[in-house]
Amino acid sequence: METSGLETPDDTPAGALSALTLQAASVAGVCGASATVLHAGNDPLLVASYPELGEIAELELELHEGPTWDALAHDAPLHVADALRESRWPGFCEAMTRRGVRSCVAAVASLQGTTTAVTLYGLRPGVPGPAHGALATAFARQAALLSIGFDVRDRGQRTVEELRKILASRWPIEQAKGMIMQALACDADEAFAELRRTSQNSHLKLREVARMLINRDLGQKTEERVRPEETG
Repeated sequence: METSGLETPDDTPAGALSALTLQAASVAGVCGASATVLHAGNDPLLVASYPELGEIAELELELHEGPTWDALAHDAPLHVADALRESRWPGFCEAMTRRGVRSCVAAVASLQGTTTAVTLYGLRPGVPGPAHGALATAFARQAALLSIGFDVRDRGQRTVEELRKILASRWPIEQAKGMIMQALACDADEAFAELRRTSQNSHLKLREVARMLINRDLGQKTEERVRPEETG
């Protein structure tokens, strides 16, 4: 599980979520907040405004019980009025009380295959209360949108990198074709056919032959074949 604090730069998923928890923690009556992103097949990303709250949220994930899981099951915010009097999720509530936290509101949002959870914590019983559920839900939706935005950016960067690698691998071949076209006064198809014949005859990959031609490292026989102007 990946966890993060507020020092993470905002141009990363963890940094953006940390900034969001800071906003949530500034709500009146709230002592802190945590945010969790759940991706299918990936480790959860969890951030919290304070390490103690991160420990509570992490334990909730490990136990697979607590208000977040019930909020997810019922698709509605869930309120813990007083952890000392709460009979549900004893492990989670014990973790809260041991850290001086008495109440919380958990909400979830699911958008485009991304599920996020935001929990607002309070030091006094009843605060935050049920009225904070809508606000927690809004923060959860914002967390989902942030996560989706970073996913789109990362996919775009991977696509650009893949295209760059493809172009880099094709560049020697295209340059070698141009050299052959100029030397033999032929078109691109004929130049490629010549390059391919040289590749087959020399038992080398096409890119290797192209690089050798560019670097002028082909044997004399091939030099005469692709650069007849130098044989006169």
